[in-house]
Amino acid sequence: MEEGVSRELARERARLVTNLRYAVHLNLEKGASRLQGRETVTFTLSEAPAELALDFRDLDAKGLATAGEAGNLKVNGAATGLVHSNGHILLAGSHLHRGENRVELDFSSGVAEANRAITRYVDTQDQSEYLYSLFVPMDASLAFPCFDQPDLKARFTLTVTAPADWQVVANTEIVWRLHRGQQRMFKFAETKPISTYLFAFAAGPFVKLSAAPGAAPLALYVRKSQAARAQEEWAGVAETTRRGMGKMVAFFAQPFPFSKYDQVLLPGFPYGGMEHAGATFLNEDAVLFRNAPTVNDYSRRTELVLHELAHQWFGDFVTMRWFDDLWLKEGFAQYMAFHTRAELEEPGPVWKRFYESIKPLAYRIDATRGTTPIYQEIANLKDAKSAYGAIVYQKAPSLLRLLSFNIGEDSFREGVRLFLKEHAWANAEWSDLIGAFSRASRRDLTPWADAWVKRRGMPVVEAKWECDDAGRIASFGLSQRDALDEGRVWPVRTQILLGYRDGRTEPMTASFDSARASLAEAIGKSCPAWVFGNNEDHSYGLFLLDETSRQAIVEQLPRIADSFRRTLLWGALWDSLRESRMAPLDYIRLGLKLLPAENDAELGISILGHVRAAWSDYLSAEQRAAMAEELEDFLIERMQQSESLDARTASYRGLVGSGATGRARSVLKDLLAARMEIPGVPLRQRDRWNIVASLQAQGDSDAADLLEAEARRDNSADGRKYAWVAGAGVARAENKQKYFEQFLGGSVPEDWVTAGMPYFNYWTQPDLTLPFLKPALEALPKLKRERKIFFVLNWLDGFLGGQNSPAALGAADDFLQSGEIDGDLRLKVLEARDELARTVKIRERYAK
Repeated sequence: MEEGVSRELARERARLVTNLRYAVHLNLEKGASRLQGRETVTFTLSEAPAELALDFRDLDAKGLATAGEAGNLKVNGAATGLVHSNGHILLAGSHLHRGENRVELDFSSGVAEANRAITRYVDTQDQSEYLYSLFVPMDASLAFPCFDQPDLKARFTLTVTAPADWQVVANTEIVWRLHRGQQRMFKFAETKPISTYLFAFAAGPFVKLSAAPGAAPLALYVRKSQAARAQEEWAGVAETTRRGMGKMVAFFAQPFPFSKYDQVLLPGFPYGGMEHAGATFLNEDAVLFRNAPTVNDYSRRTELVLHELAHQWFGDFVTMRWFDDLWLKEGFAQYMAFHTRAELEEPGPVWKRFYESIKPLAYRIDATRGTTPIYQEIANLKDAKSAYGAIVYQKAPSLLRLLSFNIGEDSFREGVRLFLKEHAWANAEWSDLIGAFSRASRRDLTPWADAWVKRRGMPVVEAKWECDDAGRIASFGLSQRDALDEGRVWPVRTQILLGYRDGRTEPMTASFDSARASLAEAIGKSCPAWVFGNNEDHSYGLFLLDETSRQAIVEQLPRIADSFRRTLLWGALWDSLRESRMAPLDYIRLGLKLLPAENDAELGISILGHVRAAWSDYLSAEQRAAMAEELEDFLIERMQQSESLDARTASYRGLVGSGATGRARSVLKDLLAARMEIPGVPLRQRDRWNIVASLQAQGDSDAADLLEAEARRDNSADGRKYAWVAGAGVARAENKQKYFEQFLGGSVPEDWVTAGMPYFNYWTQPDLTLPFLKPALEALPKLKRERKIFFVLNWLDGFLGGQNSPAALGAADDFLQSGEIDGDLRLKVLEARDELARTVKIRERYAK
């Protein structure tokens, strides 16, 4: 048998197997490196195959400890020996028959703090132990034998034996508990049909917080040591969940699909959240802030809660047939998070935030040769991790917003309802969704979808106009080119905005599907001072400013009252910088000039983030030295004197991340010692550790003593993590070597490594870390096999993203030419390599 789950195997099993049920019993013990289990699998076969494969990737002498014993494996009541191959248990056709079949077996699977499907976390504050599962995309078969593919939905009945002081949370409600001395047994109600990656449990001495139900009972589970902090935040999270659930039920015209909705906070969880049916798991830090939060942090939390909630319909109730349609769940959940928030709040600021937080990541990857279509061919589920990234999470929701703009909100809503109704509790493909939208809008959307879903890349759109002597537009042309220069054109529908020096604006809608087009509606209108090609951000693509517009916008930005429009124009200026049409120093100076008067907190944070990125990525060391005092003075003054709490917090973070002089370090040490305070911004746990880590990376003479003192002050499990993270920045070759070996060793939890990589590759240390680039690239196949989704992208962003030199670019190109990686990894490297090439190009032109 082939390793993983090939498409051919999946299709054959989907043809044969129906009426699938799992009865799983797990025995959980404190401190055990393996859990023991017993399961019964029942299913109907349309015909008896020559053999049938169950997936179980923990198959070795320990994985099935009693494999050779009689009675361990039974097929339809008959004991049989275990035959396994490449992570599969092979059931002989002689034991199977058409109709109902029953397989029973014992199993054992690994539990560890890192790199397992069942993760253990020990809270050093009270020595409590917590276990949780994480099976996406195909890691259920690392935990128990199953048909591990999304289109073989099954009903699960879970029974768990656990220590008496533990709670157990799963997809359904508990139907009975039984005490047996120092143990308790929990039995959960049978689930609705769900995919294996959505089956889940968490266990430990959780504290449960309940809330008034909306469309389903709501509860939050949190570890004991964090219960008080969770109590402070739960009311807001519960209200967002309850109100969001009500809006989604109405929009989808479908009741909440499950009997209850739990949210479980887990420390070190490798993603923001995971949408297990009826029991979403959330990263604890995403809900219980460990640093002083800004408006952006609260927005991210709201969007995370709504994103995972939307998955209960898009992903759980209706599931993609195969992971090449991952966007059916992730893209929709992302879009619906913002769509629902726009129903709960004033819509304009919500869609402004959609532009700020979603679009730039999509545009960034779509401008690289590592980009992919939204629909990605995946031959084997072992490669499904490669489908995750900005194309699914950022581009797909952007195109759903464009689709709604194209067909209208009513048709969009009707299409969603048709899709959910026709595929309830089943699986679907992207063509099913486009078919539903086509019927709802009474338009054939297949050509539009083929262009946007099946092609990679994006258009770069520019406007060119001329005015006559009377001050009227004489000609107005639009052009589009392929960002990758591969000759593609897209169907573009957008809103063009004409801007005038007296503050007037005039919008016009434009639609074209050719390389060049004329906009007749513009002819005869007053000659504008500037033109912007994507007003209100309905369209998708890179809409570049011409030189005249850019200069006029720079002059007029302070007088543009509309916050959304101001945000879009600031974004267009950032695009000008990244396209080498605007000098990084000019952008930085403009930001420092206009930020004090910026009254939109989220926009202010965005501008400051771009100023910091331009500072660290695109300036030479000499340029930074020349204006370091100016930047740091700005941040220190704003941190202490701004009327905006968000501006004070963002400026403090900016100083931690960008300050490099002795004065900046002195201010940071004063904050740490409470000799200086930020009005209204008390330093939280993560704030203090971020200061320590920054001082370590900057080589401050007091850094080692401060690290030791902070470690004594904070001896919690999180404190141990942050102390280790801070050490990654120490600028000594032997220290980098030690950390690099730990990064790859597999014994350090993934969230520790992910948090440590930015300090290992600190922005002031590219020469020191350059020797690690080659081995970091060579480790990619191992990391792809062993680590969770997103890890490879984080790894490349750390090691390639932490470089800025032609030498680093050459190392990346040499690695690509060696041909030592598969196609999926090649695309990931190209994505990071092209971003490095952009950095090198900008620095070569402007870093003088």
